[in-house]
Amino acid sequence: MAQKPDWQIITDSRDKLGEGVLWNAAAGDLYWVDFYGPTLHRLSADRKRRDWSFPQFSNLGSLAFCEDSRLLLAFDRGVFLFDPRDSALAEFSDPNQQRIAIGYNDGKVDRTGHLWVGTFDVAESAPRAILYRLDTKGGWQIGDSGFIVCNGPAFSPSGDVLYFNDTIGRQTLAYDLDSASGSLSRRRVFHSFAGEDGMPDGLCVDSEGGVWCALYGGGKVVRLSPAGERLDTLPLPVPNVTACCLGGADLRTLFVTSGRTNEDAADNGGALFATSVDVAGLIEPTVTLSPGGA
Repeated sequence: MAQKPDWQIITDSRDKLGEGVLWNAAAGDLYWVDFYGPTLHRLSADRKRRDWSFPQFSNLGSLAFCEDSRLLLAFDRGVFLFDPRDSALAEFSDPNQQRIAIGYNDGKVDRTGHLWVGTFDVAESAPRAILYRLDTKGGWQIGDSGFIVCNGPAFSPSGDVLYFNDTIGRQTLAYDLDSASGSLSRRRVFHSFAGEDGMPDGLCVDSEGGVWCALYGGGKVVRLSPAGERLDTLPLPVPNVTACCLGGADLRTLFVTSGRTNEDAADNGGALFATSVDVAGLIEPTVTLSPGGA
């Protein structure tokens, strides 16, 4: 893996807090969000960008693909189904049940087509955040709880391990995942980060089981082995690195989102970056909705 990656900025957008980047292999499109826009972005294969803004919400934490071409979007007030073909928006689930000062954050689909989405304490001070697993009808169960900010999650190639970032705790956790029941067990610390590393934010997993982690405040992305050992460090020219995914025609392009601060507003904070890597990624799973659902 290149130690000095050739980062390219692939669109002229500058997000206040870019997040949730995902590659849609079926269409050859790249999606990501501006958390505070709140805005959904799509960059097509022809490099044309389409943006959807949602002023009725305060923030947009993440997105997920459904097999019927719709998306699941995690807003501050719940998870909604969105159709990019006609911009239709419909409520899907709100496991948070409108708890005050709690918002939705990162989410990802497991290998069986279930969405896992975490929440965060808006004040980033109390361990009120929960990691949920949603079923195909919008029902939910608790995976784990007691965090300040939930980030990640991501899944091993076989789907039997869930990786999760306890951001304020500066650690990546790993769990054994029972795909049939959705239950998590054998929670353990997968990797701990030092203060100078920044805080672990978004995750993705490649075809060799390597775990890529974006480090907010650390200005880099790291690749960890399936045993949790640091294999590679790829520095970026911005401090607030937020999320990552592998995509492109051969799944060997690493896409990385970032955020802006007042200090770097005139620079490249908030840009979407890309570089080539050696190990291919995995096709992103899609949510299978129950017939007759929203």
